[in-house]
Amino acid sequence: MRYGDAGVDLGRSHAVKARLGPLVRSTWGAGVCRLPDGFAGVMSWPARVPGPGGAGLEPEPLLLAASMDGAGTKLHLGLEAGRVADVAADLVYHGANDLLVHGGRPLALLDYIAQERLDAEVVMAVVQGLSRACLEVGAALLGGETAEMPDTYRPGVVDVAGCMVGSVSREELIDGSRIRAGDEILGLCSSGLHTNGYSLARRILARSGLTAASPLPHGEDETVMEALLRPHRWYGPALVPELPSGRLHGLAHVTGGGIAGNLVRVLPEGVRARIRAGSWPRPGVFRWLIEAGEVQEEEARATFNLGIGMVVVCSGAAAPGLSEDLARAGEQVHRIGEVVAGERGVEWIEEG
Repeated sequence: MRYGDAGVDLGRSHAVKARLGPLVRSTWGAGVCRLPDGFAGVMSWPARVPGPGGAGLEPEPLLLAASMDGAGTKLHLGLEAGRVADVAADLVYHGANDLLVHGGRPLALLDYIAQERLDAEVVMAVVQGLSRACLEVGAALLGGETAEMPDTYRPGVVDVAGCMVGSVSREELIDGSRIRAGDEILGLCSSGLHTNGYSLARRILARSGLTAASPLPHGEDETVMEALLRPHRWYGPALVPELPSGRLHGLAHVTGGGIAGNLVRVLPEGVRARIRAGSWPRPGVFRWLIEAGEVQEEEARATFNLGIGMVVVCSGAAAPGLSEDLARAGEQVHRIGEVVAGERGVEWIEEG
């Protein structure tokens, strides 16, 4: 038997990859070693720097940071709407935010694209989205992998994953250890679902009686599909300038698990976060999903971000000024809770 008899066409695969080269190389800066056919992507990473007065060598004051994730089932909607490039871009923003919560700055992305049978136009769209977003966050699309696996994937679908690599200054590392009782919790608004909760959202859409082109209920001037495909926000423009300030005691990127499930990951022992329900407006897409799907509030809080995409923990004294600065940088900021002494965890406080 030939490889093609098993459903894998190497010729087509190579032809697809050849078209990707210019897009990938458009993201490369001076630090990238130009190995277009290499088995790995290679870029400069100094391990040692001269010590005081030029004597000896000291450890490089930068740490390596890396995050791995997938675009998830939002890709199904992207394919349906002809916007798979936008969903691929979301993967970059997601990974960059995951580095940001620890004070990291994006450096490079490695991607993985797989289908039952490689569709050149779909793969091109994915890499177009990845390269566009990499340029926006300042990362090189260093390399990746395409795979054709007829026994693994269903016809017509695509799987996209990526590893985001970055650097973190030792002085700017954010690990939550500075969080104390009395700190305030700020919420930066999301644009929508970002990249989580789509398996449930798609089921709700299917049973709701609406179509992708239906107007979104609750008065927002967009279709259901437009609301569901809103981009995953990148919070770097507002938060990166704050990294040297010391005002950020903790950050939590709200992805799978909702606000509570992600905020608890950065809390030290001995403190508890209280989130005030209703302290920010809930976007219409979430109100529609909860209503149409008859989703219990506890389930909704554990599945969706409910309008908050990034959580910032800072001292109570710093909260007013930090809120103003983040708002000037373009963020919608809400003071959504506080940190108290107690058993490590997150609880919701019902208001009114």
